[in-house]
Amino acid sequence: MAAKHVLRRRPVIGVGDSEGACDEGLWCGDDRVVEEFVMEQCVPSYLFAFAVGELGFREVGPRTRVYAEKVEGVLDGAGREFAGTEEMIRVGERLFGGYEWERFDLLVLPPSFPYGGMENPRMVFLTPTVIKGDATGAQVVAHELAHSWTGNLITNKSNDHFWLNEGFTTYAERRIVEAVQGVDIATLNTGIGWRGLVDEMERFKDNLEFTKLRTNQEGVDPDDVYSQVPYEKGFQFLWRIERQVGRPAFDDFLKKYISTFKFQSIDTDMFLDFLKANLPGIEKEIDLELWTEGTGIPPDAMEPVSSIYSKIISLANELKQGRMPNDDEVAHWRGQEWELYLENVNKPLEASQVSSLDKRYRLSESKDYEVKVAFLQLAISSNCKDYFGEVEKTLKEVGRMKYLRPLYTALVQGPGKEEEKLFARRLFSEARNCYHPIAQGVVEAILTKYC
Repeated sequence: MAAKHVLRRRPVIGVGDSEGACDEGLWCGDDRVVEEFVMEQCVPSYLFAFAVGELGFREVGPRTRVYAEKVEGVLDGAGREFAGTEEMIRVGERLFGGYEWERFDLLVLPPSFPYGGMENPRMVFLTPTVIKGDATGAQVVAHELAHSWTGNLITNKSNDHFWLNEGFTTYAERRIVEAVQGVDIATLNTGIGWRGLVDEMERFKDNLEFTKLRTNQEGVDPDDVYSQVPYEKGFQFLWRIERQVGRPAFDDFLKKYISTFKFQSIDTDMFLDFLKANLPGIEKEIDLELWTEGTGIPPDAMEPVSSIYSKIISLANELKQGRMPNDDEVAHWRGQEWELYLENVNKPLEASQVSSLDKRYRLSESKDYEVKVAFLQLAISSNCKDYFGEVEKTLKEVGRMKYLRPLYTALVQGPGKEEEKLFARRLFSEARNCYHPIAQGVVEAILTKYC
C-alpha cells in the first residue's frame, strides 16, 4: 500500500484534576506520527491482511523488499533465496499483461504459518520453510506472484469455483518457472503435482464430489476438503486446452481473459462461456462438462514427459528391487528431483533399505522440508523407527499443513498402528499450541478419523 505520514496531536477526552490531566476539549501529550495507508485497487475481503512485529527488510529489486523478523539468518537467507523476483515479475508481465499492484513485497512469517504462501496484494506472506538455500524456494514465490493476475485480479465468486483461482495460478506459475528456470524444472514441478493429484483421488475415493473442479460445498468447512484437486486438476484442464489449440493461441486467450475480467469475481459458467466464445469449437474437441463436473481424473489428462522425469521415475521403481541410485546419477539433483524420486518410491520398503538410502544421501538431514518430509513418510510407512525422533522434531518445529497432514496421516495409518497412534496423539498434545488454529483443526480431524 502507499503510505502517507500525517503529524497529529493526541486528544485527551474528559476532565480530570490529576497530574498531567487536561480540561475537556484540549489537546495534550507529545506529537506522534500517524501513518495512513491507501490502496486504490479493489480487492475481495479475503485478501485483506496485516502483520505486526519487529521487522527488518532487504531490498531485492526495484519494486520488491523482503521483510522478516530479526531472527538470525532468516532475513539474509530470504534475500538470497528471492533475489530473482524482479525477473519473475517481468516474465509474468510478458505472459499475462501489466502488473497492476505497483509493489510486490514479501513477508516471511514465523514457522507456525500454516500455508506455503498467501497472495495478499502488494505483500505476499510466506512460510520460512521456503528458504531452502538454493533458490528453489522461489517457486512458491512464482505461485504467489502468478496470483497477481489469476486470483487477485480475477477472483472466484465462491469456494465452489476455487479452481478458477488455483488452477489458473498453478498453470501461470509453471509458465513463469519454465521461462526463468527452464523446461526440465517446470516438468519436474508438473510431475510432483501429478503425483499429488493421484494421491488426492485415493484420499477422496469415498467422497468423489471433491474430485470435481466445480464443487458443491454447501454446509462444508472448506478447510476440511482443502486439497490439490483445484490446483492440479485445474492445471491439467488448462494444459489440455493449450495442447488442443497451441500455445500461441492459448497465450492470446489468457491475456484477453485477464484484461476482460480484471477486478471482477466470476464463476465456472462465465469462464466456459468466454472460452467457447473466444476459442470457437473447443467444446467439440474437449469434453468441458466432464472436466468441470466429472469426478476423478479425465482420460485426456496427461502425466508429463521428459527424459529427466522418466529417469527419476525409473530409478524410484528400481529401489523396491534393492537398487539404489549411484552417485553419478544424482550428482546434479536438487530438492525437486529428490522429492519426485521419494514420492514415487513404492512403499513400504525394508527398514534396512530406508536406512541405507539415508546413510548414503542424508535425506533426513535435508534443509529442504519437501525432501525431509517425503523421506520421513517413507520411513514411517516402512516401520523404520530409527527416524521417529526426526519425525517428532519436525512436527514440533514447523506448522505448515503441507507437512503436518502427511506425517500425522502416515503415523496413524502406519504398520505399527496402535503404538504410532499413541505417538501421534502425544506429539499433537505437546505441539498443538505452536500450530495455527486451522492447522490444529486439520490434525484433530486426522486423529479423530483414525484414532
